[in-house]
Amino acid sequence: MDKQFKGFGLTISQVSALSGGLTNACLKVEAKEGSFVWRPISLQAKILGADRAKEHEILQALSDESFSPNVYGANEEGLLVEWLEGEVIALDKAQDVAIELMITVHQVPLDGLSEQIKNKPMSLKDRIIAYWNSIAPENQTPEMKAYFEYFSQQEESSCFPYCLCHHDIGAYNIIVKEDGYGLIDWEYASMGDPSQDLTIMITANQFNSEDVILSYCKKRHLNFDEWNNAFIHWAPWVSFMGALWFSLGHQLLKDSCYQELAEREMCKLIKLLPSIHK
Repeated sequence: MDKQFKGFGLTISQVSALSGGLTNACLKVEAKEGSFVWRPISLQAKILGADRAKEHEILQALSDESFSPNVYGANEEGLLVEWLEGEVIALDKAQDVAIELMITVHQVPLDGLSEQIKNKPMSLKDRIIAYWNSIAPENQTPEMKAYFEYFSQQEESSCFPYCLCHHDIGAYNIIVKEDGYGLIDWEYASMGDPSQDLTIMITANQFNSEDVILSYCKKRHLNFDEWNNAFIHWAPWVSFMGALWFSLGHQLLKDSCYQELAEREMCKLIKLLPSIHK
């Protein structure tokens, strides 16, 4: 424990484990200096695609924004960020807030980001390949193998210009604060196609896609048909990525709920691309 917080100069009163979050194994750190979240660099986080170094840089670039937590410090063990006081938003109240937060993120100026981050957008195909290669052969079903072979042979071309994306704007990551809303868990954030980010948000929350896309496009004065077509294109990719992510979660934690969620995403995928499943 001492090694984790070396160099931060904290007078710690309590450290407690936070529930939820497959990649995190995060801790709440309460100290004389304030309350923080410890976000460790772990093998589990790396397997699932979390990048603490990128998360650190992006959060530093967002230090003037009210919706993101500030970074207190980092070392070779992990990242220490501000604890945002408040409650996780209820799913039935999250849709409009999630859309507003996504629009804000997508319009963030990129001046504070390094060229390395700006020039390396997130790739759904790369994520799918990485997840698949981390799943033990005995956990790779014939259905999953058929879809992996399909997606690994597809070209991945962006539908819209890259911008900063969070890639996990679920209700579970939105905090209702006294002075507005906060967005936490930036471990998957990177440059990316905003329509992929929008598709991930719709899928993660099981929002009505037409309602969300229409609202997003109205607020940004964008063409609904173009963005709806992008959603239709990316939805199978996102469902398969989610299925693999949940399968990895089951493999790592042996929790049956992750297997059930993986099966749910595979059922959705089979309905979206039935010709691949034989």
